[in-house]
Amino acid sequence: MAAPFNSETGSTHQKAKLTAQQKQQFHEDGFLFIHNLLPREAMQPLIDELSQRVDDGAKAAVKQGVLASSDTFDDAPFETRLAMVSDACSDRNWIWQNYFRDQKPRTAGMFALRTAPALLGVVESLIGPEILAHPQFNFRAKLPHHEITVIPWHQDLAYLIPEEAGDTLVVNVWIPLVKVTAENGCMQVIRGSHRFDLIAHNYRAQTPGHTGGKGISDAELPPGEIVTAELDFGDVLLTNERVVHCGLPNRSNTARWSVDTRYSQIGLPTGRENVPGFVAHSRANPDSVARTHHDWNRLFEN
Repeated sequence: MAAPFNSETGSTHQKAKLTAQQKQQFHEDGFLFIHNLLPREAMQPLIDELSQRVDDGAKAAVKQGVLASSDTFDDAPFETRLAMVSDACSDRNWIWQNYFRDQKPRTAGMFALRTAPALLGVVESLIGPEILAHPQFNFRAKLPHHEITVIPWHQDLAYLIPEEAGDTLVVNVWIPLVKVTAENGCMQVIRGSHRFDLIAHNYRAQTPGHTGGKGISDAELPPGEIVTAELDFGDVLLTNERVVHCGLPNRSNTARWSVDTRYSQIGLPTGRENVPGFVAHSRANPDSVARTHHDWNRLFEN
């Protein structure tokens, strides 16, 4: 159960901070739900970009002859259109494979979401004011009955270099861009599983091209209550780098859209030293803070 939310300004949509109770709950459980944290304006730029990508994919599918021009569903809402046009394609995976397999766009919309004041205020409560937007982030478009996007039980640390980042608190924020339920493939977490340190990830997905190819087998799962993260638009789930979690299959008829973005303290190892993160907030050196996605992209020029 989430603790009452606290904000320095009296609004959950400004720079916010966690209560002492929430921080304790995060450290004890390895995760924390926060309801009504993000306003629509923090997420809408990215939703608009992803909607445009769906439109581009539909038009390209028509041009390639895998989708009839009468089946582009131009007026369908964001929550449903990708699933509808994909189902109408002769190759159901064509649009996803060509337009959504790359899940790391360094765009204005993604930058706006990753630097939302309410989000950074919550992260600051856990790691302090020197905040690096971690190199590891994704958006996820999980189609109905799409096995290659079903994420197995895992710990985020296993997808980094544990020898480098094993002592770094990495705060992951899972942000649904639509209402998420068990039916459409929300996350599950195992309460307290971060106390077991790094668990062997011996499970290997059998589906070719899987987006989360390694995980923890059922036999090696740690004990603990499995909590299903059903969330509304504007809610977020915080997890740390060791808590065991998974993504359920999407058994609905709509796409499940989400973002996972990570943060760590500036100067600490990220476990992705060959990929730059950007400075999202710094009290010690405010001039180092990235102001736009162009600043973020300049880090990749060299």
